[in-house]
Amino acid sequence: MKHTFNYLLIVIVFSFSFVFIAPVTASPPDDSARLKSMISELEGKIEDANKRMIAHPNFLEELKALVEKYKSQLRELFFRDTFEDGNFNDNPKWSVKSGEFSINDAERLTSFVSTQIPEIQPEEQPQKNESSESEVVGILLDSIFGTPKTQEPVQKEPQTQSNPVKPAAIFTECVFPPAFEMNMKFKSSPSGEMELSLLGSKNLTLRYLLKINANHSKDTPIEVVRKDNSRSFVVGASDTFPAINDGQFHTLSWVRFVNGSMNVLIDGNVVLQTYEAYYRDNFTGLGITNNGGSYEWDSFEIFKALKPETQ
Repeated sequence: MKHTFNYLLIVIVFSFSFVFIAPVTASPPDDSARLKSMISELEGKIEDANKRMIAHPNFLEELKALVEKYKSQLRELFFRDTFEDGNFNDNPKWSVKSGEFSINDAERLTSFVSTQIPEIQPEEQPQKNESSESEVVGILLDSIFGTPKTQEPVQKEPQTQSNPVKPAAIFTECVFPPAFEMNMKFKSSPSGEMELSLLGSKNLTLRYLLKINANHSKDTPIEVVRKDNSRSFVVGASDTFPAINDGQFHTLSWVRFVNGSMNVLIDGNVVLQTYEAYYRDNFTGLGITNNGGSYEWDSFEIFKALKPETQ
């Protein structure tokens, strides 16, 4: 009997591990609920086996340790939007602060902001004398009476003016802890710049920015910026630059751990590592700003951050 029960527990554990490990990185809400139910059921089986003393204590302790390990890895979802409902006005509600946003036929949030277009101002031409005869008369008068010579207007170089870019900005209210993992699936035009904003307090005050240049490079890296009233502090910049403007969808992950370490990943590969523990309160909102270019956003998810491997 004991051997049979042990065998059943082993089967349950292996089944549990196989189902659970795969979706650890991004489980939809329904999957998370099923996983929590599975964990609770397994805990009940272990407790029952312990009370009835039908399994070896060491074996049960190993099962408990395994359950605790995966419980700590269970994703707690704070925010998710896939725009599958065809709008951004409800469930959750996004508010447009400036510019224009829309949902396209593929059920993705989109924004287009034209970049600067130079305007050439017409140059001033020097005035021409009415005739060569009047020019001769003027020279004679000047030589006889010392009449001041009228100077021709100086030709000016063409002046270039540019229309300032008018950013498009949108935000949503959502509460999540200072230790978080944010995943954003997006597609970018060849050039442009967008920002992700983390907002705090009841007033939705800007706390952090993630600045992302479409053709990011050593000269224009991805940057994490901390905002303190009117002051800005760059706390980290990327040193790896995978293509994100190739017309394909990419996943950007922004992770901040309890100890203050912060990572930014593109398609699962770390491009930025830094440390920033100044802000310790819950965040209250998420914002997007298009500073120029064409963008599509397929989904946003914010989870509780898993513990860093070094802890």
